Amino acid sequence: MALPAPATAAPTKAATAAEVRLHGATAGAEGDYWPKVVASFNAKGGRTKVTFEAWPPDQNNVPASITLAAAGSLGDVMRLIVTSNYSQMAARGYLADLGPLVAREKLDLSVFYPAATETLRFRGKSFGLPHIAHPGFCGLFINLDLWAQAGLPEPDESTWSFASLQESLRTLQSRRGDGQWAIFPPTLIQHLTVAARAFGGNVIDKDGKKSTIAATEAATGIEWLSNLILRDRVAPAPGVLQGGDQQNFVGGQVAAMWTNFGVINGLRKQAQGLRWKVFMGPKGSTGRGFFTGVDAASQNAASKVPDAAFEVVQHVVSKEVSLGWFDVGFAPGARIDTWTDPKVAADDAFKVFARAFTEASPFYLPDNGLIVDYNAALNKELAPMWKGELPLRDALENARRAGQEVLDRTAG
Repeated sequence: MALPAPATAAPTKAATAAEVRLHGATAGAEGDYWPKVVASFNAKGGRTKVTFEAWPPDQNNVPASITLAAAGSLGDVMRLIVTSNYSQMAARGYLADLGPLVAREKLDLSVFYPAATETLRFRGKSFGLPHIAHPGFCGLFINLDLWAQAGLPEPDESTWSFASLQESLRTLQSRRGDGQWAIFPPTLIQHLTVAARAFGGNVIDKDGKKSTIAATEAATGIEWLSNLILRDRVAPAPGVLQGGDQQNFVGGQVAAMWTNFGVINGLRKQAQGLRWKVFMGPKGSTGRGFFTGVDAASQNAASKVPDAAFEVVQHVVSKEVSLGWFDVGFAPGARIDTWTDPKVAADDAFKVFARAFTEASPFYLPDNGLIVDYNAALNKELAPMWKGELPLRDALENARRAGQEVLDRTAG
């Protein structure tokens, strides 16, 4: 999906040598791969050279990107995450609108999943190109042995619904012992978003200015989640189990978990002997509810070498670099031609997420950039509900009011 041509003239490309600083994380796959991304760019022998700088630790819940930008020490290019610092950086004016550069270079944005490109459009502008994308919390990972022991057939992605998943979990729970559960509690904002969308709602409106978590459609999906814990007793309340979903899945405390692609590499390393399989999540009354998670390749609005920085951005989102992420156990970029590449298509787990991408829609961001604060407000007000201490409708209304207070704040 091509961006519209800007109203002003596109910038003129400079031809001088430049040093570009690239920020990224160094944990896990990123630590393995960013040095290779930099080396492959520098090996081209062009006038632009890249140096990699790891993000420093966040301080007092303020993203390092915000701290560096405010201090005037932010690098030229960076990886930003839609669910944390991307919209915060854009709302504060720290990111360059890449629309004019895209127009000047005549870049074909149709190589990316449209929902990924659209998710990065913030206030009508694109402050990054899709670097990594995935179809959100769309995967139901199941322990095949426990599923079979309960007499359950493998799920049929084409027909299974929220109701049929609920019945399967009930059957599964009836075969579990004390302290063992059918599914890890699906109570994260990502779970709420998928469930709300599956029944025609959302936790925030498309313009990012209105909290919609208490609307009837959203409440229907979220009530389904709460019933797993409070009525059907197939999942514990948050905090009952020590550790995260992957740890409890590998250890056998839960027979299923609902999450994204990020656990695949860990399961292959840690779950030796465990027979597991991932399936696309079930359908609600209006679909599966999948959203698109995106990491952006963005550039500093204050960069003194914007043309050189954009060269690096284009390299980061190229097919060659994007497909290389798959080799280190990460998602293969945000491009259609990498997610459908034969190497990815041959992977039984990743091809499930590739199918899910065809049903994933854009993710909605708060217009003021305060996504972390918004999500924190919702989580705080919903916590009593998961414990059975507050009725669903009351908790959702409290969450709506708290969320709206965040959305009404001044941008940034």
